[in-house]
Amino acid sequence: MDACHSTERPSNRAVDHDPRARGLRSLRLGMAVATLSGLALLAACRPPGRVPVLVEPGSPVGPTGTEGPLKAHLHSGDLLVLDRWQLDGDSAVRGEGTRYDPDRNEREGSTEHRLAIDSVALFETSVRQDSDGTYTVGTVPLVTLSVLSAAVTGICLADPKACFGSCPTFYVEQDGQERLVAEGFSSSVARVLEAGDVDALAGVTGRPGPLRIRMRNEALETHAVRSLGVLAVPTPQAGDVAVTTTGSFHHIGDVRPPAVCHAPEGDCRADVAVRDGVERRSWTDSLDLAARETLELEFPASEGPQALVLSARHTFVSTFLFYQTLAYLGRNAAPLIAELERGDEALRDAVVGPMRALGGLRVQVADAEGRWITAHTFEEAGPLATDRQAVPLPSHTGAGPVRVRLDMVEGYWRLDEVTLATLGEPVKPIRIEPTSVRRYGDARPDAEAMRKLDDSGTHLVTQPGDELEITFDIPPDADRYTLFLESEGYYYEWMRQEWLEEEDPVAAALMLTRPDVMFRRLAPEFKEREARMEEIFWNTRIGRRLP
Repeated sequence: MDACHSTERPSNRAVDHDPRARGLRSLRLGMAVATLSGLALLAACRPPGRVPVLVEPGSPVGPTGTEGPLKAHLHSGDLLVLDRWQLDGDSAVRGEGTRYDPDRNEREGSTEHRLAIDSVALFETSVRQDSDGTYTVGTVPLVTLSVLSAAVTGICLADPKACFGSCPTFYVEQDGQERLVAEGFSSSVARVLEAGDVDALAGVTGRPGPLRIRMRNEALETHAVRSLGVLAVPTPQAGDVAVTTTGSFHHIGDVRPPAVCHAPEGDCRADVAVRDGVERRSWTDSLDLAARETLELEFPASEGPQALVLSARHTFVSTFLFYQTLAYLGRNAAPLIAELERGDEALRDAVVGPMRALGGLRVQVADAEGRWITAHTFEEAGPLATDRQAVPLPSHTGAGPVRVRLDMVEGYWRLDEVTLATLGEPVKPIRIEPTSVRRYGDARPDAEAMRKLDDSGTHLVTQPGDELEITFDIPPDADRYTLFLESEGYYYEWMRQEWLEEEDPVAAALMLTRPDVMFRRLAPEFKEREARMEEIFWNTRIGRRLP
């Protein structure tokens, strides 16, 4: 029933006799829930020149005569495999094929079907790679990859779990230099996990007039963006603004570096005293990817409410585990994602289970009696852009120096800033909506893309290599505001053929039910590639650049 058996229609109970179906049942029986912390791919074997991909319901899925079947995993649990299909207006697909019930028995009846798109939990199809290097999925165009793509592909073949990937990336050009300023909704790896994200636009100075933010899809992923907005927060003349780990915006002042910063490797003050791109990081434990470490910091005593200001991002541990679990799921992944999209709560818990086991960056503060109290947890996901948040501290820390402890997984975080600040009153941001969208290579704005961003009921979908320039009109008194980017959406990761060779239902089940076991099992493998992942990751980005 996978995409590479496109010419033979399965006989009755064919799916039951497929070893992949047996593997799927063993996953279900073995763990009662099934899927991973990053379920976001299509599973399908492929002949050379074809790349599997997920198609968002509601997107064009292909003209009549598209090669290979289109699989529609329905909310009812049925599976419809269409050999030929075409869009029927904006809300349906019409085609010829076979329908199976939830147990994958072939249903008798007509081979002609008209399918309402909103009845579909997940579409599954594949990408055609033309001789000129262009990728085409149905009627959704994918841009031609640059000449560098050949070299990038070679690097990815050498280490397919170190290749670039992670949600939409956002860039701003000021003073002639372009900088990565944010990555959106990193944890939203499936439609059912769609969420909003707020990122500080550090270094983006408020200037009246148009602010142009370039949003790119630089990975083998399908991004679905529901909304984008710039949040302008009034800033005091003497002070700054930060968003807290609870989601509120506050004025902060009297920002102070630590007087003491003790890490396992020694004094860490120089690395975390200010946000300057110099990061404190450690390396993973060679025996256990979940091994923990602590940093102990001390700040001078201060009056009033206090907050710990953190600027941090992930290392590549989470990326590796995400890709590795996709590989273990292999061709079982698509039906499991469909179950996730149907709203199975147990399945949803399994999705976030492995990353929850690793946990966030836990902030603890010593009270007047020296007891450690957990204040909050910094959980901003993603290895690309550093994000800045303030962690409010309890008020009963005593009259002496403020003692703080950071508890985290070893080798899992990069810390650029750990400072203490006075926490002011909450302030309300002003939301600025986009005014225009322009695609790569187009001189004129894209009215349809703009319409989708304006309509909260639709998504702006991008494919690998896509780049859009979104313009926001900043008010005349822009210097009075600190800017943040708010994004909402989700994304699907594409499957790599190299991962399919590692399909292992038992390992997938262990990753979801006993991640502690897999963290120990995978520690040596990650350790072997840890030092080289940085270079490979950043050298395998996909896409063009707007002039």
